[in-house]
Amino acid sequence: MKKIRVRYADDKGHTSEEVFETRSAEEMRRAFIARGYYILSEQAVEDSFIDKIRAAFKASSGASVKELNEFTKLIRTLLKSGMPVTDAIEVLLDGAEDTPMNSALRQIHADIGEGVSLSRAMGRHPDVFPDIYIKTVVAGEKAGALENILKRLSEYFTNSIAIRRKVIAALIYPAILLTVSSLAVIYMVVAVVPEFASLFKSLDIPLPMITSILLTTSEFLGEYFWLIFSVVVLMLASLVAFARKPEGRDKIDTFKLKLPLIKELEKNFAFSQFSRTMATMIAGGIPILESLHVVIDSLENRNIAARFSVLPDLLEKGMGFGKALKTIPGTPQIMVRVVNVGEESGNLGEMLENLADHYDDEITELTDTITALIEPILFLGMALVVGTLVVAMLYPVLTAASKIN
Repeated sequence: MKKIRVRYADDKGHTSEEVFETRSAEEMRRAFIARGYYILSEQAVEDSFIDKIRAAFKASSGASVKELNEFTKLIRTLLKSGMPVTDAIEVLLDGAEDTPMNSALRQIHADIGEGVSLSRAMGRHPDVFPDIYIKTVVAGEKAGALENILKRLSEYFTNSIAIRRKVIAALIYPAILLTVSSLAVIYMVVAVVPEFASLFKSLDIPLPMITSILLTTSEFLGEYFWLIFSVVVLMLASLVAFARKPEGRDKIDTFKLKLPLIKELEKNFAFSQFSRTMATMIAGGIPILESLHVVIDSLENRNIAARFSVLPDLLEKGMGFGKALKTIPGTPQIMVRVVNVGEESGNLGEMLENLADHYDDEITELTDTITALIEPILFLGMALVVGTLVVAMLYPVLTAASKIN
């Protein structure tokens, strides 16, 4: 993320100056235009080393998918009961906590009171409301079916949350096992092994290589523990900061697509996300070409997003959606066939929804497989490590005892 000091003016001539965080200057300019502001000057701001460390561990300032889903469900219920948008937002803000979502809603409420449409008011907060949300709300306002569109968005977010939980569930349990196992081994090496060092010296016997290596490692970790811990923290912070940069995220996403099992999980998640987002936007009455720009930008794996980025150009040249997909490297045949059938039958939205369900089922099977494989592998690895430590510690003692006998 870049920091840019911006001096800007609104349509009433009032000027302000603030520092904004953005992925690129172009993205920031688009956001200002969407809000109706005029940029007077820009100046890049360089972070200090401490600021970079803090930024690496700073949480996102936007709204989560869960928050968007809860907001969508609640405001849809209020609108369905016949309540005006301004009154509905006011009800939601009554006694609400000070979160990025609620701060944005307060400004949206004020903007609507000045005659700004709901979609345009939301568009002034791109860090809270993603493009798919804004575009779909615009379509709902134009069609006079905002309540139905919000229902569609709620279903989209509900499915997205469900599939994210499946992916996280497949990875978080092995991660916890690995972390606990590693901490247990580090504790044994740093705290338990030194207790044996004095015993081995008193025995005055030659030590096997594995025991010598273990004692040397234990002594090194004990003496430089905090230095090593600081280095590890700095490395993690650097990795997180690198992952937040566009080029870093691209490399990490590319690396994920080379890992066994993980690559299939990444692909299925991306194809499910692509299909379901397209289905939601098409059902909202948004043209395919306009939908593609939003969908491609919303894909989490940037490597796969880069592959699909040529689709809008191919469609502008007159190529059909299905034929254009077929030219993309790595596109599954089932996706091409489903899109072709959807175009021919005029039921593309429903076909893409079914395709997303198919990939969700694939993700469920993969997550079950990953969990079933990783758990015994981790237990076996832990048993080998602990067994090696025990042998390295007890072998010299047993050897000395046999000599004494």
